[in-house]
Amino acid sequence: MELTAHNETKRTNNIIVFHQNICSITNKLDELNIDLQTNPTRPHLICLTEHHLKETEITKFSLDGYKLISSFCREEFQGGGVCILISNNIPAQTIDLKNSAMRKYSKYVN
Repeated sequence: MELTAHNETKRTNNIIVFHQNICSITNKLDELNIDLQTNPTRPHLICLTEHHLKETEITKFSLDGYKLISSFCREEFQGGGVCILISNNIPAQTIDLKNSAMRKYSKYVN
């Protein structure tokens, strides 16, 4: 929402998306949290590619002020992976990518 010249509220439909090919989140988590907390424009959605986490690790992954709504982890190869987080103040449903075409395709990519 933003204020107009007549002090009326005007609805805005802007969505801010942050994407980063993180190339392993393990050693960058603190820096990413600091960047997100100090940036005055907080993204609504965060998409991290190449997080390099395993399925057991991604379930424990979090960023301050965000919840994990979807993730993909490679099972047969190291590296890769995608996760999508959304701001805690936005209602959302989890997306299950376990049987997606992307997961089936990842078996052929090394």
